[in-house]
Amino acid sequence: MSELAPEPRGRLHPLAVLVFARKRIGASILPILVVAFTWRGGFALPVLGVLVAVGLAVLVLEWRRFTYRIEAGRLVIERGVLRHTTRVVPLDRIRGVDLQAPWLHRVLGLVQVEVEAAAGGGSAAELTLAAVSAEEGERLRRALLSAGAREAATDDPRPARVLYRATPRLLVAGGLTSGRYILAPLAVIGVIANFADDLPSTLGDRLLSEAADRIPTEAFGVTALVAVGISVALVLAAAGSLLTDWSFELTDDGDRLVAQRGLLTRRTVAIDRSRVRGFDLRDSPLRRAFGLVGVRVVAGGVAGGRPGRTTMAPVIARNQVHELALALDPLAMPDATLERHPIAARPRRLTRAIVAPALLGIVALGLQWWLPAAVLLLLGLAGAPLALDRYRQLGHRFDGSRLAVREGSLSRRWTSLDPRAVVSYGVQRSPFQARSGLCTIVLHLGQGAGSRRVLDCSEEQAAALLATLDVPLFAPFVPRSSIPVEVAA
Repeated sequence: MSELAPEPRGRLHPLAVLVFARKRIGASILPILVVAFTWRGGFALPVLGVLVAVGLAVLVLEWRRFTYRIEAGRLVIERGVLRHTTRVVPLDRIRGVDLQAPWLHRVLGLVQVEVEAAAGGGSAAELTLAAVSAEEGERLRRALLSAGAREAATDDPRPARVLYRATPRLLVAGGLTSGRYILAPLAVIGVIANFADDLPSTLGDRLLSEAADRIPTEAFGVTALVAVGISVALVLAAAGSLLTDWSFELTDDGDRLVAQRGLLTRRTVAIDRSRVRGFDLRDSPLRRAFGLVGVRVVAGGVAGGRPGRTTMAPVIARNQVHELALALDPLAMPDATLERHPIAARPRRLTRAIVAPALLGIVALGLQWWLPAAVLLLLGLAGAPLALDRYRQLGHRFDGSRLAVREGSLSRRWTSLDPRAVVSYGVQRSPFQARSGLCTIVLHLGQGAGSRRVLDCSEEQAAALLATLDVPLFAPFVPRSSIPVEVAA
């Protein structure tokens, strides 16, 4: 079979020069403008003009020297102004391709292509094409995730099937019931604060002084201020959810799961179905009260294990989870009744939640640190119901095709796992667990998919589970008398 002729060299979009300039200048644009318009000397503007012209010429040359092509089943990238660099990555080593569209890209109609290869191990993409057209980005994504250049050239993608869409109302509810979304608007506030740092010092000091003078000291004013703070936090949480997951859509084109989301920065993440190892259902007491849950896929080859790269539904109603779970894995059992772990695991949960803050509280009382002592003792009291709930959530079940594991309370995780994804196992037993007849099974997944654990199960449960999963592999760990034996009729 003759190989395809190499495709012509591709270049970044010409408007990539603006993207380069934005990255080079970054947050320093305000100080530059302040210097330009407040410097009393007459040479500031000409010098800045010369610097801008030279910088623009360098950026244009950088754009001209950046080329890419797909040939003989490889991605070849050449770049460099003073030092020429050639990077070659086989297509079968590429683990994922993400398309991002920050606000400037969206204005210009461009996308950023991030390529993650098997050699990478960090949280950042190994290769980045800073700015290409949206059509070229989609073509590159399909080509790079194909088995080779011939499949990429003849690929006729099937119509994608929509598995889930998140409405703005549901995203607001998700933000209000999850503290992590508050970080997105805080990043915007951080940018504003950086700009504020560049203001004249006298102006900043005057604003801070006036703000301090207006802080109330009476009981009513403090209560009102706390109420306002809580309201602002809720608004920020809702805004963070909308900023991060706006217009979230999960589609299935037969070979890949594709998730798109984001308001200011639009991100597209594609995960090959062949890399899917299972999924996690995550919730909290507040989300459980409103019947909400988040869904993440357990997938190999997702660099850094970042949640955003594996989110299949940032928030979804509990009554919709069954349908989505079966779409992700037809053999999943999201509603299965789990096998409870022994009651010996309950004292361990109570000890961990109560003893440490209680002891620290007693020490604080001895030192007459009244406020820390009160806080620690209250934490100890509040830890009791939390510990009981953590014990109630422990459980697992293996039905012969999928393993379901559940643990946690404030952050509860239900995992449905394909046991074929497990590449190694470990049985952990501390002295306290051994005295209670308990142990923990750690399941290590392949291709950087992380690990899951069956926490505080009994020795009998561990023996039965390990023997059922893989008798030859676990023969050294499992007593012969514990391995189930089938007797022929």
